[in-house]
Amino acid sequence: MEFFDSLMNSLRLPKKEAMFHLNRKGITQTIGYLFVLLLVLFLPDMVFSMIYLETSVTEVSRGMYMVQFLVFYPLLIVFLILVGVSIMAGGALLLCRVLTRKLSYQLLWKLTAYASTLPLILSVVLKYAAVPNVISALIFFVLIVFYMYRMIIIYPKVPVRS
Repeated sequence: MEFFDSLMNSLRLPKKEAMFHLNRKGITQTIGYLFVLLLVLFLPDMVFSMIYLETSVTEVSRGMYMVQFLVFYPLLIVFLILVGVSIMAGGALLLCRVLTRKLSYQLLWKLTAYASTLPLILSVVLKYAAVPNVISALIFFVLIVFYMYRMIIIYPKVPVRS
């Protein structure tokens, strides 16, 4: 139930109410949300890969492939998304400085994680629609920058000291 609440609020971003509702969630809930989201998004790839595994592969090779696929592939995806969210949150921190807003990196990390929901879903849909990866990546980054800009400007500017 917590996942669906986070998903619905993530899809409502950059609205103020959804953003503040998601800000109340802990970092462990955010990481858990990302893990479940990525599992759901990459499940079709995992299933297709297991179905179309060559039958000429020996049983030992098949077993090693299954272990690699079931253990290392999800861990790699989670690692890459955590690194990606961290880098994008760093970019959002730079955007905060340019827009003279004072937000913490932790808050920006959570906002970036939740803001990546729709771009990730759209990237998977575009992959199955045979859209080139360059265009898909460009759409992903444009959406992330747009969402982060819209969410950052909701917060007030840092007062100027005289």
